[in-house]
Amino acid sequence: MRRQNDHKWRGLAALCSVVLLSACEGWGPHESVSAPSDDPALTATMGAPMVPFDGSTISMTPVIRFDCSRDLQFTGPLDIAMTAAHHVDVNQVTFRLVDKSALQSPVNTFSHNDLTSTFGTTEIAAGTIRTFRFHTRLPCGQLLPESVAAEIRFLESSGRRNSITVTAPFNVTVSVSN
Repeated sequence: MRRQNDHKWRGLAALCSVVLLSACEGWGPHESVSAPSDDPALTATMGAPMVPFDGSTISMTPVIRFDCSRDLQFTGPLDIAMTAAHHVDVNQVTFRLVDKSALQSPVNTFSHNDLTSTFGTTEIAAGTIRTFRFHTRLPCGQLLPESVAAEIRFLESSGRRNSITVTAPFNVTVSVSN
């Protein structure tokens, strides 16, 4: 009888372990929101930098001009301003263009190594605002994109892996630049 109960407890413990470990595999909760985001762990706004004639950046606009380069790439620049209630570490940022089709568009992913080599640190201290500027390489598709989306994966101070997706609309003017 005791041996039978031990077997049941071992089976229950194994099942609980599998459930607990499988919950830790992905980046969650994958909330999709429009800029600015409303996830309490990380708040993000995406837009295009506004640059005056002297070259300094003064702010960003939430509507992004869509320019397709001669090699048919959308290169930005795109700014993402982020703030967090508690310390977070940005792990990865993935951009994609969003159009009216239901097809998945190609992505441009900036890994943690890419982010640290570009920005030095990827940490955002609690209560501070940090802006990251990205120069993407997204193929211009056959359809005019309506917006650009960025999935931001980050590690919370508690060790929890989390992610949010922010989007920002394009204006309707299309131009070809050098």
